[in-house]
Amino acid sequence: MPLPSDEKLIALSQDLLGQFDTIFGLHPGFRPAHARGAMLTGTFTPSLDAASLTRAPHITRESTPVTARFSNATGLPLIPDNNPNANPRGLAIRFHLAEHVHTDIIGHSTDGFLPEQDRSFWSSCELQLQAIHPSRLHRRSRHSSEAIRKRSHSSRRRNPVHPALQENRTSA
Repeated sequence: MPLPSDEKLIALSQDLLGQFDTIFGLHPGFRPAHARGAMLTGTFTPSLDAASLTRAPHITRESTPVTARFSNATGLPLIPDNNPNANPRGLAIRFHLAEHVHTDIIGHSTDGFLPEQDRSFWSSCELQLQAIHPSRLHRRSRHSSEAIRKRSHSSRRRNPVHPALQENRTSA
């Protein structure tokens, strides 16, 4: 997939990554969101009756290879699955139709859709952060290239346990 060249899109992407770094901290080798997850592979075999409902290739074929990933929403790779702050849960399924040809289905365990405005989205993230660990809450509208460089060079250092996880360990 080619990288974007639109400067506004690149700036928004850097801002999003910077916000995730602010909220969850740096965790080299893990995704900035949905850091904890399980990847599965298998084969999807549709019902024989399903082909009468659609022409979608993964339904009209006898079977299709799939990859699925279940995840917790946060950027905290060590958050326990039974921690309510790990919500919402995610599920992504990729139907592999041919080389570089696929159909994706992505779901969340939220009641509704993400807010249309990115600031509303960050407000909801900040509310979630307050529930996890109020002292980590920092508002920054734009992140410098220094924050992005820290992300790309952070694999050299080891991250401490996130305070919310430390609290869970000591209070359990």
